[in-house]
Amino acid sequence: MANKEIERKIAVIFATDVVGYSKSVEVNEEQTIKNFRACKKILEDLFLEHDGRIFNTAGDSVLAEFSSAVSAVICATEFQRLMKERNESESTDMKMEFRIGINMGDVVVEGDNLYGDGVNIAARLEALAQPNGVCLSRSVHEFINKKMDFLFNDLGEQTVKDNKFHAFDVVIDDSHKRTVKTKSKSQVPLIAAIVAILVLGIGGFAYYQNVLVDSAQKSASIADRPTVLVMPFANQSGSAEQDYIGMGMTSHLITMLSQFDRLLVLAKNTGEHILNNKVPNEEIVKQYGVKYVLNGTTQAAGKRVRVNVELTDLTRNSVVWSEVYDFKEEDIFEVQDKVGDSVLGHLGQEVIAGSAKAGQRWKTTEALKNEVLCVAAFHTWTQAGYHEAKKRCDANLKLEPENPFAVSTTGWLLYQKVLMGLSQNAQEDFQKAHKLATQTLEKHPYHVLSIQLASTMEAIFGDFEAACGRLEKMAKLSREIIEIVSTAETQRQCGDYQGSIEMYEKAFEISPHFSSWIKVYYTYALLQNGDIEAAKIYALEQSAKEHSYSRGNAAFFALLAYIHHKEGDEELAQEYFDKQKTMQNRMTKASIEFRDFSTVRSKVFVNDYVKVLQSLGLPDQ
Repeated sequence: MANKEIERKIAVIFATDVVGYSKSVEVNEEQTIKNFRACKKILEDLFLEHDGRIFNTAGDSVLAEFSSAVSAVICATEFQRLMKERNESESTDMKMEFRIGINMGDVVVEGDNLYGDGVNIAARLEALAQPNGVCLSRSVHEFINKKMDFLFNDLGEQTVKDNKFHAFDVVIDDSHKRTVKTKSKSQVPLIAAIVAILVLGIGGFAYYQNVLVDSAQKSASIADRPTVLVMPFANQSGSAEQDYIGMGMTSHLITMLSQFDRLLVLAKNTGEHILNNKVPNEEIVKQYGVKYVLNGTTQAAGKRVRVNVELTDLTRNSVVWSEVYDFKEEDIFEVQDKVGDSVLGHLGQEVIAGSAKAGQRWKTTEALKNEVLCVAAFHTWTQAGYHEAKKRCDANLKLEPENPFAVSTTGWLLYQKVLMGLSQNAQEDFQKAHKLATQTLEKHPYHVLSIQLASTMEAIFGDFEAACGRLEKMAKLSREIIEIVSTAETQRQCGDYQGSIEMYEKAFEISPHFSSWIKVYYTYALLQNGDIEAAKIYALEQSAKEHSYSRGNAAFFALLAYIHHKEGDEELAQEYFDKQKTMQNRMTKASIEFRDFSTVRSKVFVNDYVKVLQSLGLPDQ
């Protein structure tokens, strides 16, 4: 998907699954499967009749697409009616009940499959629906409300797994009338009245001091830590050779602003995602909680450069500050400092002399250009990317041999070289990487990436006392996204699973579009921590998405195979495992043990994980 334009459309999504399917399988597996096949045949016939199309199935779950919201709702209610009749006529006690959720929204088209929030919300609605019930989003309800004779039960705004949506039950019969907890507007006057009575009554002053004031202080604390988005600076020169100026400016500002704890600065790839998908300002505020956005453009002609910068308060839809800088290319660092200090000043932060230099890493524009291109190539995780990154990093080592970023990047490239199977002597390369890290730390003891590199190598050597002894310092110093995720992974390897989970969730907060390897490892941390239900929900959500990380898609199917096996659903476990087998980067015993668990202290989980997957057909290589 990264190499072609993303195709989108508006679609009506129908999501359904069986209530209590796993328990039914435990009671009578053969009869449950026969019942489900019979019910699915009824559903498929209804899809043909109402112009629905199945685009994804997994075990007892079915996802279908309709071009008409009316047709989807008619199909859903007709299916539930037929299921009720079937259950009432069955002589067996094994009844089969379904939940159905229907949403109309934006989806991503990938071949015959569909992804995106439009699909995710349909799945959330299905989870919210009652057994034998149908639950609709507001978009579907508004479209069909005056066209159909159904009664609807307004459930208000609901939040399920970070998705917020307004939901409605279709009242098929009296059994579908219910009340769901919600923060509806109708509650506000009641709450206000209660608060007023408490404040005015006996002890009201104490209540005001201890509760209302405390709440206000919490709100102020959140407001005092605004979320800042630095958008990629656009190159308007017409020459790709000048891309590095804007890329360097963007990276520098994110790095510098991230040093301030009273700012929440989103990661670079968040801005790239927003730019590529043309996310409007209203959605940026809604989805990411952004208050300030920094936009910029660059133009270069010969050795002269012009940078336009604009800081906007999205909540007020007003420009806070803008400036134009004209300078010589060799003066780019001075301009970066000026822009950084101006941004801090307008964000209300105390500007200390030279504070913007917190993010300055290089002495020359050539070194800056090499770093930008090196990092971009490194994250492709391809052989060509590795060789390009090494070329750029080697050039920087010649330019600035004592620069800790140049040295630590060389060490991380040695690690990547081994993982990609390019090394002739893995142990020798690991030793070199460790030596580079420890030598750097002698002169720069607070250089986070070098601390993390040293810890990773020590874990590979089996010296967990040394590796995990660096963790506390690492966690305190981590500010940028790559530092945060590396710390989360170190916590996982050292057995601090809860700390790893919390650190990964912090990473998701500032960079929801970071490489999916962190989503895979986050799921591992959940399982290692014993949170199998949370891991199942998260893996299921991620399995419906397309991941640019080469092993992401296969990994989530393998994880679901493991989870369902542990729950006793062998058929569904095999189905998920077989799905990942068809993928280009399918899982193997070697890839799991070497790439995902070579640095972990406890091998209990990985041994069980591999054993389960081997029983499903996991190859060694």
